[in-house]
Amino acid sequence: MVNRLNTIMALAVVFLMVLATNRIDQHHFETAQKTVNEVYKDRVMVQGYIYSIAEALHQKELNHVQEQNVAAQKWNTSINERITSFEATKLTRSEAELLGRFKKEFKELEKMEAKAIDHQNPKMHRDQIVQLKGYLKELSKIQITESRNLTKSAQKSLNVSALMANFEIFFLICIGVALQVLVFYKTKKNAKAS
Repeated sequence: MVNRLNTIMALAVVFLMVLATNRIDQHHFETAQKTVNEVYKDRVMVQGYIYSIAEALHQKELNHVQEQNVAAQKWNTSINERITSFEATKLTRSEAELLGRFKKEFKELEKMEAKAIDHQNPKMHRDQIVQLKGYLKELSKIQITESRNLTKSAQKSLNVSALMANFEIFFLICIGVALQVLVFYKTKKNAKAS
């Protein structure tokens, strides 16, 4: 009876240890999965927004040379939509600050265009667009840095999960060997006692 109780206790301990390490593995896997989704949603998509805004600014620059205000308004709408999409993502502090400055400067550009001041001073218009493009370059650099950091975080979680899985296997082998020793040692001891 004591033998069975010891075996049941040993199996219960093994079960609880495997269950605990499995929960830890699941947590690390979920962290890695969340990070991979974040890389796409908050970094890759944002890089697309930055590209779209840069393209629209370039088109505005070309339109300015040709003095096409109707087309400029179309590009302004496109840029404002991208800014709104960008703001809806998870922003770092530096991203939020740069995007805020970009948005402020872009509003100034829109005001200049609305008053047709830019046609009176084309250099001011060009300088404003160059400054906006500078903000976009900085925002693009942030995307690369943040993507790298998120990828490292996901890799760390995956490495911990792999280590825990190896630990589980090692632990199960040790417990299995210990159980075999206990069972066979007690069986031999009982057989000699008889």
